[in-house]
Amino acid sequence: MCLPLVADDSKVYTVVLSPRLKIAHLYQESGIRFCEPHAAQVHIYHTIRGLQRAGHEVTLLALQGRQILCTQDLQVFKSDVLPASHYGQLGLSGTSLFKGFESSVRRLQSELHLPYLALFDSYRMAEAGGKNLKGINLIHERFNLLALGGAWASRKLGIPFVLEVNADLLEQRKFKGVQERGLRRLFAVWATRMCLKTAAKVICISVDLKDHLSRNWNIEESKLTVLPCAADVEAFKPNHNSGIVRQGLGLTTEPVVIWVGGFYPWHDLDLLLESFAQILRRHPDAKLVLVGDGQTRSSVASTVTKNGLQHAVIMTGAVAHNKVAEMLSIADVAVVPSAPVTVSRGGTGTPLKLFEYMAAAKAIVATAVNQAREVILDGHNGLLVEAGDVNGFAEAMLTLLNDPAERTRLGQNAREQAVKQYSWEQYTKRLEEIYLSVLGNAQSGSSAIEIS
Repeated sequence: MCLPLVADDSKVYTVVLSPRLKIAHLYQESGIRFCEPHAAQVHIYHTIRGLQRAGHEVTLLALQGRQILCTQDLQVFKSDVLPASHYGQLGLSGTSLFKGFESSVRRLQSELHLPYLALFDSYRMAEAGGKNLKGINLIHERFNLLALGGAWASRKLGIPFVLEVNADLLEQRKFKGVQERGLRRLFAVWATRMCLKTAAKVICISVDLKDHLSRNWNIEESKLTVLPCAADVEAFKPNHNSGIVRQGLGLTTEPVVIWVGGFYPWHDLDLLLESFAQILRRHPDAKLVLVGDGQTRSSVASTVTKNGLQHAVIMTGAVAHNKVAEMLSIADVAVVPSAPVTVSRGGTGTPLKLFEYMAAAKAIVATAVNQAREVILDGHNGLLVEAGDVNGFAEAMLTLLNDPAERTRLGQNAREQAVKQYSWEQYTKRLEEIYLSVLGNAQSGSSAIEIS
């Protein structure tokens, strides 16, 4: 939308305004609890909050068992106790007859060991979209395996569909040891292709993922765009009281290396533990703080015990996301150890911690794979080490632990880059541009004043 204005000096200006859009943000995963501090929930929250702050009307549509969450209230990210008004209307899929038939089919599937294809869930999502999303300009869905609700809803409503892809989930599941097989794999491949084909634009978290989707899923380049993750640069501003956090963990002045994330196999915590054991030879009082929970946590704990590192490793378990910035305040070095696997082998994910480390002005050591390789400029805003190089990772951490001035320099450069490029405000602006391009608007989503 362009509005011509005449100023006092008789020059004509044009104000380019982003139109107020009505957007549906979909996520189809039956077991999700939005108040949990996992990467998907954090990413969805900041996406919706950023768009709402920019003046857009955003409705979250998500599967909650056999109900559909349908709300614009960000309170859903703070509490599981929600009023009935937060749930959307359903048609056939909300009737007792449908639910009875669904239960019978699911029971038969279980007894006969037939694969679950999420067709009831997809139908329920699509039906809810048709009933609750009148007047919506665009559907944005965070991709989930077997999820067809967004694609079906966009076809039913005749509105554009933007698909956000954070990983090749088939490859990721294989890497986690839960590879899809038989009919379920065939259906998952078909459903993925159908969603990718339906999407007017596919948002990829990294250049590597974009190249993978183009090459392995035959998606045309013009449909793919890269939009990295971001951080809340205000919340992660380095002004927290580290003394209180240290006291809570039983620490005083010990040097601290910190890792924050989900315990999954693509995070190379074995490399981290091996390299940290070398750190202890030079800094016997050093501590490694591991923040988070997940699939491999028990095996990591066993490795800690097996290698006699219990005195030096603190595993905090899951921490509320609004407490992560405080946790980072105690870190001398923040690390991103990643397994030496490519995107095409499942070695990808949502590296929120990388951008949050940067926003917190932390000195970062990361393995040079996936998005870290795209974001970290070695020696400028962090240190990069080749994947699998235990000695190299240890040396990089030692270099920073022994050089406070270098830690400060790298941390300041990292925060400056996070503020300029990787804030949620910048993310929202890029997202607006993507939406407007999809909707056929020739103007960008900026609010700049242009002189004609």
